[in-house]
Amino acid sequence: WDSDFTSNITFSRSGRYLAFANADQTIKIWDVQSDAIKHTISAHSDPIKALAFSPNEKMLASGSKDQTIKLWNMETGKSFDTLKGHQDTVKSVAFSPDGQTLFSASFDKSIKLWRWE
Repeated sequence: WDSDFTSNITFSRSGRYLAFANADQTIKIWDVQSDAIKHTISAHSDPIKALAFSPNEKMLASGSKDQTIKLWNMETGKSFDTLKGHQDTVKSVAFSPDGQTLFSASFDKSIKLWRWE
């Protein structure tokens, strides 16, 4: 565990994974079952302010002060999409129960809905 992590921390739905954002703009994903770090991800160019696992635990969304949202493949630890559209810090991200929609909120006073098939 890094002693210099931010308050951005979240468990996956099943409780198997714990993701937390470090002050160095990385995300660590801990596999609770194996008691080991699954991935250390170099995530954003600015501090990470929001994290959320998809309901099926196949992806992680991260929102940042850099005004972007990144989607991460939980198997590989690699980013597969960067969502742009906010004009200020992304402060919150949340998946819909079916995992087909991501919602994001920003200090730009907007809420955005992101969909994929």
